[in-house]
Amino acid sequence: MPGLGGIGAAVSRRYSAVMAPIAPAAQRLAGLGICLGRPDAQHAHDDVLDRASAVAVAAERVGFTSVWVTETFAEPPDAVPYEAFSLVSALAVRTGTVHLGVAADGDQRRAPSILAKIVTSLDVISHGRAVLSLDADRSDPADADRLDEALAVARAVLEDEHPTVEGRIYSVADAVNRPAPVQPDGIPLVVFLHGTGPGVAALEVCARSADAVVVTGGVEAVREAASFVEGWPGERARPGDRVAVLGRVAAAADVAAVRAAGADGCLVGVAAPWSASEVEGLGLIW
Repeated sequence: MPGLGGIGAAVSRRYSAVMAPIAPAAQRLAGLGICLGRPDAQHAHDDVLDRASAVAVAAERVGFTSVWVTETFAEPPDAVPYEAFSLVSALAVRTGTVHLGVAADGDQRRAPSILAKIVTSLDVISHGRAVLSLDADRSDPADADRLDEALAVARAVLEDEHPTVEGRIYSVADAVNRPAPVQPDGIPLVVFLHGTGPGVAALEVCARSADAVVVTGGVEAVREAASFVEGWPGERARPGDRVAVLGRVAAAADVAAVRAAGADGCLVGVAAPWSASEVEGLGLIW
């Protein structure tokens, strides 16, 4: 796969020149990330960890900034191949520089307070490389309220001495989190935005309170999100002038178009069975 260049890269440079700086925490996720697709649960192999580790190490070696494990949907027990945070925690001890997260592909099953505690442990194990992700449905404006509370609770548990948040959906009272995360600028909070439609309500929440938003739905959806956050007039609750916008693609050939659309980075899917040589052969740059 050739590197990025030519007209697409030129368009991207012109677009990026006018974009405001992104949040410091999100700068660690800018560029390219690898997202491990779900293996077939009915044909799971004993070498899941070895394959995932080989891909993560290969991604680190060729310059990817993050590695993501795909969360499984809520299915019958015989159709779930692994628990995502267990696998990504194992990858933490086999890698040294890439940031590590679980792709929030909908049907979020963990309360944000519990999720924050799990990710804190990952941050300690990885010496400061964890990412916390939440999901949001842009086709449902009411879901923005849930997302707003989830971000508030997660941020409080990660950063406050005695986190207390009273919400309509999520609440915590003096939920002390020890040991604390070790990343100097805090664990990045990333929202995976799913569904269809403009998603203005969810994007407003992300623009105010998240460090990065991962946009699915193609290049045009990425372009719309980048334009929205750049022109959003509200005040940020996070350091940095704006939330970072990351695209998500299933094929490396689409990375150039995502960058040209104004994204700060892109997650590239790797289908199972995961192959380290495939990742090394992508030849992608950002």
